[in-house]
Amino acid sequence: MYRDTIAKYAESGAHKAGMVKAHLLAFLIGSALAGAYIGFGDIFMFTVGAHADPSWAHLVMGAVFASALTIVVFAGSELFTGTAMYMPFAVLRGDSSWADMLRVWVACWVGNLIGAVVLAALLHMAGGGVLLTDGSGEFFAVVAAKIAAPGYELFARGLLCNWLVCLAIWMCGRTENDAAKIALIFWPIAIFVACGFEHSVANMFVFALALLGEHPETITFEGAVHNLVWVTLGNLVGGGLMVGLGYWLQERGADREAATPAQVTRPSSALPRV
Repeated sequence: MYRDTIAKYAESGAHKAGMVKAHLLAFLIGSALAGAYIGFGDIFMFTVGAHADPSWAHLVMGAVFASALTIVVFAGSELFTGTAMYMPFAVLRGDSSWADMLRVWVACWVGNLIGAVVLAALLHMAGGGVLLTDGSGEFFAVVAAKIAAPGYELFARGLLCNWLVCLAIWMCGRTENDAAKIALIFWPIAIFVACGFEHSVANMFVFALALLGEHPETITFEGAVHNLVWVTLGNLVGGGLMVGLGYWLQERGADREAATPAQVTRPSSALPRV
């Protein structure tokens, strides 16, 4: 039922594990690119959202942020939140070890952070765009709210976010049609942004830019770390447990059902006599 899709992503996870071992720098470059691509989506989202009608702002911001994952998928790069689903598949199939999975997660997270920070620094040098000028009030308000949220809320929002992100990636793996992939990416991403869920890599960029600019006292480095720790954990559970393990268990159940021989009713003459 899901065997081919699981195999595809397990092989991708095993390939990433091999890259981290043999070509770490190349893997970090790919991860940095993904961090920057998500950051471009943040810039687009806040730029459009700053001038949108407040009653439609969340929907508009969700719609435009879907461009970020579209770029990641079609351009090719290493996104941490996607590895939350890939790597458990690789481990469960025996293609990679638990240590491989942890190495990929750490390397990808660090690479995404590098790309996000570099893009934030470049945008700051360029004047900050709408985010640090006429739209700075809304931007800093969003960042401050992310920092002020308690850990359990951030964990839950991170889980819900990456459940949707990995669902988008999972669905893309079940079709070869590029137009269909774009449509399948759009809806889950629009949902998570419009609903206010938390994406660790997107947050890397907004925190870096906010801290580089003339920010309110409520925005601190410690607050950014607090957010990223809880959101990262939630992202891992959302992708690995809700999508990865969820579809793995479904496929295992389907395999067992297929392997169970159909019960055949014997004719009465074949029944043992008592």
